Amino acid sequence: MSGKERFELLLEDLHTNFKVVVERVIALDEKFDTKIDELKMELKQDIAVVDAKVMGLAKRLDTVEERLSREITEVRSDLADHRNNTEMHKIPRKRALKKAV
Repeated sequence: MSGKERFELLLEDLHTNFKVVVERVIALDEKFDTKIDELKMELKQDIAVVDAKVMGLAKRLDTVEERLSREITEVRSDLADHRNNTEMHKIPRKRALKKAV
């Protein structure tokens, strides 16, 4: 076998190996793209779940805030009534009389 024939066989072998490498890279790229798309879908679903939970917590917080506001208003009203009743029943102090000189 001559040097030229060996070189041609080597080139053909390199070409075949190169084609195999390119095909594998393409297959991995497609698999990688598929995996990325799957991860995107999972992430979107997870975000939707978290978003729903946050909205639920926001509604609960609004409810608690409204309830506390009502209760504070009631306590203020009760306190004002209590103060008014207490002051009305308060015994007036007797004034000390000044001695006449």
